Amino acid sequence: MLDWLRESIISGQLQPGEQLPLVALANQVGLSTTPIREALSRLRDEGLVVGDSHRTFQVAPLTLDNIRDYHLVHAFLCGVIAERAASALSGEAKSELAALVVKMREREAIRDEAGVAELGRQFHQVVLGVADDVLRRFVTSTSRLVSRRATPDDPPARWSIDDFAAIAEALAVGDGARSRSLMERQISEAGQATVAGLRERGWTD
Repeated sequence: MLDWLRESIISGQLQPGEQLPLVALANQVGLSTTPIREALSRLRDEGLVVGDSHRTFQVAPLTLDNIRDYHLVHAFLCGVIAERAASALSGEAKSELAALVVKMREREAIRDEAGVAELGRQFHQVVLGVADDVLRRFVTSTSRLVSRRATPDDPPARWSIDDFAAIAEALAVGDGARSRSLMERQISEAGQATVAGLRERGWTD
């Protein structure tokens, strides 16, 4: 239930500001209101839902400023982790990152955008895997927020493969400062592209 609601919000199936009545949702999925309430409370903690158990929950409002801030925070956290990864990643993990970049280029050559996106996700998982419990908890939350789309037709953020290659190279030589800078720039530019795309579709600040 929790995963279904989260994905419905992230993918835009449930729109910002949309009401989430407990009884209606419970009837829709054939459950009691208790697990629905618990799931919505979890999503509220993740920043995807607002409200409480004494009134109707709703999908959290979403503005362009929100999207900018989500990417700003996510970029900072991922940058810190990338800086630490430069010295924490094993040689095997660094080789895995280089191999993922090669696979991305192969997928791009046959225009497999979904394949490139999945490999990019794996790349970030390897890098972010060095995070301690505190950073992992926060970056997991911000990952969901920057993944959230306004409508189901909005594509997930696209990443330049050259950016991945540069990050992999910086990590391979243990350059923490450059790894951090490149990771922050990659995520910040994705946020800028997301905001620009939404503005073209009529969103305003």
